[in-house]
Order: sequence, then C-alpha cells, then structure tokens
Amino acid sequence: MLSRSSRQELLRKLSAKVGYPIREESLSPETRRAITNLATFQRHLFVISEILNGERGRVEQSAILSVSSRLHKDREMEAHLEEIGKLQKEIDAKMAEISAQILLEDEAKQSGVPAPGREGGLGAVELKCPTCGATLPMPTGRYVKCNYCNSTLSIQDVSSQIRDMIQKV
Repeated sequence: MLSRSSRQELLRKLSAKVGYPIREESLSPETRRAITNLATFQRHLFVISEILNGERGRVEQSAILSVSSRLHKDREMEAHLEEIGKLQKEIDAKMAEISAQILLEDEAKQSGVPAPGREGGLGAVELKCPTCGATLPMPTGRYVKCNYCNSTLSIQDVSSQIRDMIQKV
C-alpha cells in the first residue's frame, strides 16, 4: 500500500506543478518509469525518516540513557535526518525536471509532433558496498548491512550513491 500511496502522492505533486491532473496512461514509458523510480526512492526515505523519528522518541523518553549517550544519539540522528533532507531535495529537483518533461510531451502531442525523449531512465537500482563492492539492499533504516563482508554502513555512507541514482532518473 505504501508503494501505491507513494506513487499517487508523487503524481499529485506533479499535477500541481504542471497545473492540471496528469493521466498516467498519457505519459511516455520513460516518464512513467522515472515516476516509478522516484516513488521508490521517496518510499525508502519515508520509511527511514519514520524509523529515525521513532528512535528519537524512544531516546527522549528513556530514563536509562545517560545524558552524554543521549547527546551522541541526538547528533547522530540529526545527521541522518539532515542527509535524508538533502536526498529529498534531490527528489524534488528531479520532480521539477519530470514536470517540465510532461509539459513538453503534452505540447508535442497537441502540435502533432513526436514527443521528445528523456535522457536517463535508470536500469538496475543497486547500491554497492564501498568495502567489497557487493550489492547492498536499499536501506530501510539508518543502517544497511553488507551480506557479503558484514560491513555496517550508515545513510551517510551510501547517500552519494543514492544521490547518483536519483540524478540518473
């Protein structure tokens, strides 16, 4: 359900940007694929943000944690949330590009010329472990663990790869 709601939310935002309701079936396959990929990234960032906010709430309520431990956790969580915010801005910028593409496609249809193609498209969405090069799963929390070398990586460790993938959409 989160997948469908992420996609619908993205389409709603794109419709607001172009100024009219977008009908998905009228979009080019490349544009639909770009929307699907952005919705995937958006969903992952949403899940990670929710996990971090839940952890922040538990740390704030914990009487057992010492003040120094709490301060360290707060700084770490703030760094993670800041990185997620940067990635969200990348997604928003890409959405602006996609809305411009949608307007170009619609203009081309109205004038009877072929729609301009989109560059990019993003084949496989894969993160690579910086330690061993193995494929990593997309993060669903603030850390992701390599199944091959057991390295534990934070969002900051893989954010440049995620940013590159967003740019390729």
